[in-house]
Amino acid sequence: MIINLINLPWIMGSITVFGLTMFLAFVWASFLFFRQTREEFANDEKIVSFLINTFLGWLIGARLFFYLGAMKQFSSPLKILLPWRYPGLSFTGGILGIIIAGWLWSKREQFEIWKLTDAATRPLLIFAGGFLLGQSLVTQELFYLASLGATALSAALSFWTLKSYRSLTWYPSGKIGFAFLSTNTILCLSFILLAFLLSSGLYLEKLLGVSLFLWSSTTLLLRSEAPLAKKINQRINQLTKNDQKN
Repeated sequence: MIINLINLPWIMGSITVFGLTMFLAFVWASFLFFRQTREEFANDEKIVSFLINTFLGWLIGARLFFYLGAMKQFSSPLKILLPWRYPGLSFTGGILGIIIAGWLWSKREQFEIWKLTDAATRPLLIFAGGFLLGQSLVTQELFYLASLGATALSAALSFWTLKSYRSLTWYPSGKIGFAFLSTNTILCLSFILLAFLLSSGLYLEKLLGVSLFLWSSTTLLLRSEAPLAKKINQRINQLTKNDQKN
């Protein structure tokens, strides 16, 4: 169901409830990210460039994976270019798009992306909350409402992790990125569990959620430099050296 607020006949579309919640969440998240990371960038133009790239990454990932999961609803692949007429976005596809776009931008600009991750945690949760709020208002489905609640709990937990993670004994490295990775791990795990419990479809969403959960949890373990992580790193280095010899 699509709830229109304002009709825009010149583009054969309208401003919807979902579109409004996404726009407000994007503005709020961008403002918070800009304020928290301004000193990390060489100038304001770099921040704007990063935000535009990650937003486009979210849009492409969310739209593309929605299409892949609902191809039967589209008579032509070109219709994915008209989201105002043929709506639909993938939550986990969007998160994956943000991660890939941020990584590609950092490679192009020769920028250390990890120093932004913790500061990006709450803006990302705000943006995710806007998506889930819009979906819950439009679809009235318990799954999206429960996912919104899980996002709110993750946001509350992030306040503690951002202040206290360097004192955790099982995270001896104290490397930046803990808040982002731990929040993403919890959020993806919650999304996966709720999707299996409350939704009979969303197969691609579930697969992407599992993939993101495994990536964030494994990366968190490796960056912790805990004894188990050191053993895993040593094993990986050993296998890499053996491959190079062969």
